[in-house]
Amino acid sequence: MNRFEKILLTVFFLEIFIGGGGRLIEFGPLSIRQVLFVLLLVTFLVRIVREKAIFNKEINTMVNFNMVSVAIYALLTSFVVSSVIGYLNHHSISVIAMDFFRVSFFLLYFPLAYYISDQRFSKKDIVNILKYGSLIVALFTIAVTILGKTIFSQNFGVYYEFINKYTKGDLFFRPSNSVFHKSHFFVLIGLVISLNALLSKKYSKLDILNVIFCAISLIWSETRGFLLAFMVAMIFIIFLDIKMVTDHIKGVLNKIRAIPKNKMIFKKMIITLLLVVAVPFLYNYMTLERFGVDTSQQIQQPEDEEIVNEEINDVSVNARMDFILDSLNILKNPVNLIIGTGYGQEIAGRVNGIEMSFLDILVEQGLIGLSIWGILFLLIFLNYHVYYKRKGDITTVDVSLLAAFVGALLLTNINPFINNPIGISFFLILLVFSLNKKNSMGNQ
Repeated sequence: MNRFEKILLTVFFLEIFIGGGGRLIEFGPLSIRQVLFVLLLVTFLVRIVREKAIFNKEINTMVNFNMVSVAIYALLTSFVVSSVIGYLNHHSISVIAMDFFRVSFFLLYFPLAYYISDQRFSKKDIVNILKYGSLIVALFTIAVTILGKTIFSQNFGVYYEFINKYTKGDLFFRPSNSVFHKSHFFVLIGLVISLNALLSKKYSKLDILNVIFCAISLIWSETRGFLLAFMVAMIFIIFLDIKMVTDHIKGVLNKIRAIPKNKMIFKKMIITLLLVVAVPFLYNYMTLERFGVDTSQQIQQPEDEEIVNEEINDVSVNARMDFILDSLNILKNPVNLIIGTGYGQEIAGRVNGIEMSFLDILVEQGLIGLSIWGILFLLIFLNYHVYYKRKGDITTVDVSLLAAFVGALLLTNINPFINNPIGISFFLILLVFSLNKKNSMGNQ
């Protein structure tokens, strides 16, 4: 890998981890993310041609037909089929194109499968960029929130317009003046990685900073899905740690006795228990901040001095219920259920911004398309499982990444990430990591 490719990949990962919707920098009609997408594909193709490696599976990953690449080809084919079905169903061509180009990010699997390796762009490099990126986003959003709650609280409209002018609409302000950024997704992942490193005593100063500031940033974002995803990720970490510690111990009682004796696991269990207790309270706080009223807005009844709270109008829950009900109506047709209605399908009055990724995929691509997505999800766990069965252990970073991915799969049913470039990029990175892990065993 030459210097240009190294710089290109560094810029690509930085933009993915901190760039939000990808339009922070624009070149005419093209965003920086679109430019990097094309540039990375072209650079990879140029390398194949220069190396005369069209049939070389080590370089041209497009002809390396393993289980992951075959599933990727099947998924890309399903995207084309869904576009055709959408056209035949007379959906808006512009919306079909938007849906297709959004998921065409999966094409980057092939260059990433080549470049991500210990000899070229290592997992350590990518994880470090992710952790630095999550800290940058956390500090930025904390600063924006503090300014919105203090200095500019009395003239918030001007502040809102100013900030959004330079962030291209990637910031979403809550009624409390807290802010959510699209790259908060990677703040969540960075927090999971750094907290597990800290609890496993394999941490750096960057991990300590991430645990502090990423946690503050996520709480202030008032995104309830992050709380649930983080809790599930930590529970999954505990599950994997217990499994790795007890697998070599015979007898159920002996396994149970061994768990509290392991100080690292015991600490993680205490932290996770505290999370399970705290999440309902934080969830309620975030709901009140976004959709409810505080004590100063309570209605006083003068006759009996009884204070009655206004009913919380949780519009996000209402919207998701509308999506579910309309989707059920669409999927009554067996053909729609099996092959989908194609890209561009309107669900509850929306053609984009469907907040439940798997439901969106099911309606547009049917059970066949959703199954292909599911196979790719399972391949990540299968590849790591094969490695674990042979080696008997996986690293702390790998455990964190798997846990973060489990959390992301839950999160994407609340906030849509997995079928847009933000979530797809993390998905592809894990696919390559897992495949490399499996392939590292060789013929051992």
